[in-house]
Amino acid sequence: MAGQLCPASAPVPAAASQGLRPVDPSKKLPSVLGVKLTSDLRGRIAAAARAAGVSDSAWLRQRALDALGLVSAPDTASGRRPRVALEDQAALAGVVRELGEATLAARIGRTGEAVAAMERARQVLVPVVVGFERRA
Repeated sequence: MAGQLCPASAPVPAAASQGLRPVDPSKKLPSVLGVKLTSDLRGRIAAAARAAGVSDSAWLRQRALDALGLVSAPDTASGRRPRVALEDQAALAGVVRELGEATLAARIGRTGEAVAAMERARQVLVPVVVGFERRA
């Protein structure tokens, strides 16, 4: 039985999976299906999901939806993981350092230095976050 596929049945209409109320993509899906996988299959799923830029669960849900001919807003909402550009990662690492300096300065009573470090962090952080919003 292992490795065999079940024969395809008639696809369920997309409306059957979506109910009468609008779907809120921010809410968790109502159920979990525990599936036992070999470590090889688990690894291949993880690699395929990583290549597609989605979570393992989102990748599996999309394969199931495709096989059944369905469209589902909650599953689509779990979409691609946001990628952070290398220059943004470097900028954010600098922000973390600035926040560390601000914390140390504040602890020893050097509020002027703390405020200056916070301002430097803010000057980097705001454009990076605005850039994320534009790309989303």
